[in-house]
Amino acid sequence: MAIYDKFVINFHETFAISRSSLYQILINSKQTGKLNRKFLAETILGINYQKAMPRYANRAGLLDEKNQLTAFGRYAAQSDPALEKPGTQWLLHYHLSAPHRPTAFWHFLVTRRFVPGNTFTAEDLVSDLKTFLQQVAGKEPAPRSVRSAVTVFIGSYLKSDGLKRLGLIEERGQGSYHIPDVNPPPVWALGYALAEYWQAHYGERLTVNLDDLTGARFAGLFLLGEIGLTNLLMQLKQEGLVDLFRISRPYQVVLLQPNPEFALERLYA
Repeated sequence: MAIYDKFVINFHETFAISRSSLYQILINSKQTGKLNRKFLAETILGINYQKAMPRYANRAGLLDEKNQLTAFGRYAAQSDPALEKPGTQWLLHYHLSAPHRPTAFWHFLVTRRFVPGNTFTAEDLVSDLKTFLQQVAGKEPAPRSVRSAVTVFIGSYLKSDGLKRLGLIEERGQGSYHIPDVNPPPVWALGYALAEYWQAHYGERLTVNLDDLTGARFAGLFLLGEIGLTNLLMQLKQEGLVDLFRISRPYQVVLLQPNPEFALERLYA
């Protein structure tokens, strides 16, 4: 369980996610497996960055609640410390957006707005976030904090040092944004996400309905519909990660390799 209040929206210190800063954290943590804040203070990161980026590293799945490298963090530190590969960036996005992760507002905005063909404005996101905090968290948010969170959220997907390579958001000008059709994630990135999501939501269950995975809470995080998700699951079936039973509905998915590291080994092979 995360040690952070999942309804906190100002963890970012007004900074969008920065892969170059996360690189400093991974390099810092690689030798001992745990973040050394004293050593981090000697890096090029400013004071507010030193506060924000470990929080991002936790929310993006690289560090656990004790600031130790997760399995994902270890593999990224070893094979992709600059966090440049598409699979790595998809997993950063996944961890930020997954429903069981600490950043609840991120999940809400992604599942509400990240639908191919959707167009929205920054003001739409501000309204979304205010409503979410009032109705779900029971909080009356400060307008300045809401606008800052929306700016950070958008910037994380538009800045080249963030997750721009995924192409999840296009800027249309005058505060308007569009969600395009995007390439699906690498199959082993989805495989890892499936195992991690399964572990969090289904525990040791052997099978789940395919319909449970095709909605916004999982497939929607990758901008996938049922067909797109099924195509990737068919590839993972050939690789031995899952089995699929599609004789009659409800179709069933069997997770044959529940350890997420099975997929990480292949993603970073």
